[in-house]
Amino acid sequence: MSVSLSIPAGRVGVFWFEQNHFLLQGGKTVQNGGDVRIHVDPFLSRVVKPENHVHPRPLIRPGEATADLVFLTHDHRDHTDPYTLGPIAAGNPECLFVGSPESCDRCVATGIDEERVRRVAAGESVEARGVTVDVVDAENTGDTDCTTHLGFVFRFPAATIYVTGDTRVDPAGYRDTFQAVCGLKPDLLAVPINEGYNNPGPFGAAALVELVDPAFVVPCHFGCFRNNTIDPGLFVDALPDARRDRVVVLDRGGTIVVPR
Repeated sequence: MSVSLSIPAGRVGVFWFEQNHFLLQGGKTVQNGGDVRIHVDPFLSRVVKPENHVHPRPLIRPGEATADLVFLTHDHRDHTDPYTLGPIAAGNPECLFVGSPESCDRCVATGIDEERVRRVAAGESVEARGVTVDVVDAENTGDTDCTTHLGFVFRFPAATIYVTGDTRVDPAGYRDTFQAVCGLKPDLLAVPINEGYNNPGPFGAAALVELVDPAFVVPCHFGCFRNNTIDPGLFVDALPDARRDRVVVLDRGGTIVVPR
């Protein structure tokens, strides 16, 4: 079984697998006329802490994912998973892999041909399969490591979608590095709401909503690991009343279509 979305013309579908794994599909931009399929931080294995997963099985097996592009925010195993990336590469020989230097090194170490891999840095833009993607800063969540963290702004012809990736708690402390997304007003913002490992938590995620000013926001990075999850209602409660109706809490395997 694979996931294939039926998206109306002029709109973009966003399907949430779990954690920070999203499938973005839409735009009728692939050369063969089909909808471009972009996976962000695909995570479909159960090798990392299998006993700690809320759901014992992924929605689909790694080799069942169909992909034209894969974007990787940073080289942590729930975001750059070699046990997912290898089967995706094997099953989608035209798929390109774009991400942080460490994530791309992981791709190559997994056996993905260097020609299919593109290392990027904040401030760059990527054009592929008819979609422009701006690479933006994310703040390293580690206390002792220096793993590069990135976010991605996907500019489809029909909609703009910003996936922050993991970024550190207290965005006010690094607002200056987020100038590229201040007042961005995307059609959709995907933001992590968990508190573990220095991620934003509900109040930091709410601060990012204030900073970015999206039309709608999808919380993520919860409901995957038993020891690192949170009630998304706490994120909603952290927002000002005027912004709470912008939140769309997706079920695992849920889809939002934008513009709405």
